[in-house]
Amino acid sequence: MTSAPGKGPNITSFAKIRTAYLDDPDFIFVILSIKYHPYSETNPTTGMAKGIIDLHDFTSYDFKYLSELDFSINPALGTGQIQIKDIHYVEVTPRTTWELIQLLDQKYVNSSKRTFEDWVSEAMKRKWIK
Repeated sequence: MTSAPGKGPNITSFAKIRTAYLDDPDFIFVILSIKYHPYSETNPTTGMAKGIIDLHDFTSYDFKYLSELDFSINPALGTGQIQIKDIHYVEVTPRTTWELIQLLDQKYVNSSKRTFEDWVSEAMKRKWIK
């Protein structure tokens, strides 16, 4: 079963994005959402098909400001993949890097198959705790 385009895409791992924001609080992780319609045209002389993408709309936003309700952490993949509910329709919430890191940690610990002990293990492995 496949989902509709833009629904539930995996963005990056929890550990990678958390580490990136810890290493550089001014880090910017831009998400580009593109609505498009692919189709093809056949050249009548050669019979070769040419793929075409008709761009309908696009939006970009910084992951740091993605609203709490618009993303989750899927614990079944690696350290947990961050997934966007619907990449084409999101809300933004102004927040600091520290607030984002706290939100990421909360979502990680509260996701199924993860515990606070799992977080501590990741934190030790990635030197988030010194």
